[in-house]
Amino acid sequence: MIPAVAQPPSKASADPLRLLAATAIFDGMSELELERLRPALRARKFAKDSYLFREGDPGSHLYVVVQGEVKIVSVTESGAEIVFGVVGPGEVIGELSVFVEDGERSTDAVALVTTECLAIPKEAVVSFFLDHPKLLLRLVTSLAAFVRRKDAAVAEVAFLDIPGRVANKLLELAESKGVRDGEAVTIRVPLSQRTLAGMVGASRENVNRTLSRFKELGYITQSHGTITVLKPDELRRRGRSAV
Repeated sequence: MIPAVAQPPSKASADPLRLLAATAIFDGMSELELERLRPALRARKFAKDSYLFREGDPGSHLYVVVQGEVKIVSVTESGAEIVFGVVGPGEVIGELSVFVEDGERSTDAVALVTTECLAIPKEAVVSFFLDHPKLLLRLVTSLAAFVRRKDAAVAEVAFLDIPGRVANKLLELAESKGVRDGEAVTIRVPLSQRTLAGMVGASRENVNRTLSRFKELGYITQSHGTITVLKPDELRRRGRSAV
C-alpha cells in the first residue's frame, strides 16, 4: 500500500455543507447550523490503496466519506488482515479516537478506490457535538451497532464454517453496497481475496476455493474484482449451515 497523499479535491469541495447535511450523522442539521464548521472543513482526496490514517496515529480528525469506499482494518504480526468493515458515502470514520483524550487510532483506514472525504479537526468536532447532544446520541448508536457487528462476526467464526461465513458476508455486502438488477445484485465495492478473507477470518486460499465453488454452483459471478450475487436465497441457506 502507498502512503496517504492528499490530492486535488473535487466533489468534496464543491458544496461541503450540503454534503455534510446529507450524511447520516448530521442528518436534520440545517446548513445554517453547520455553517459554524465551514472554516474547519478540509476536502481530502485519497488514491486507491492509500492510508487515511494508520493504527497508532493521533486521532486528529473525523472523516466524512463523500465518495469512494474505505476499509477499516488491522494487520496481524503475520501480515494477515482483520477487516472490521467497509465505510462508504455518507458514513464517518475515526469517531472513537476523536472523542478520547489523547486518543490514538486503533485501526488502519485504507481507501479501496479513489476516495474523497471531508476532514474535520478534533477540536471543532468535539465543540460542535457538545453543543448538539442529539448528535452524540447518534454517535453512540453508531458505535453500538459497530460493536454488535463485531460480536456477530466472532460468533460466526465459532459456529459457521468458512463457506457459511463467506455466504453471509456476501449477502451483507450485497444489501449495504449492492446495485440490484432483478434478482441479481452486484457488490459495487471491489473486493480482493485478501480483503474478503480478512472480513470472514479465513485464509485467502480457503476464500478462493469457496468463491470458486459458489461460481460452479451458479450462486455468484466474478468480473474484474467485482462480485455479483445471482442466487441470494441459496447463499442465505448456505449461511445458516453450522459447522
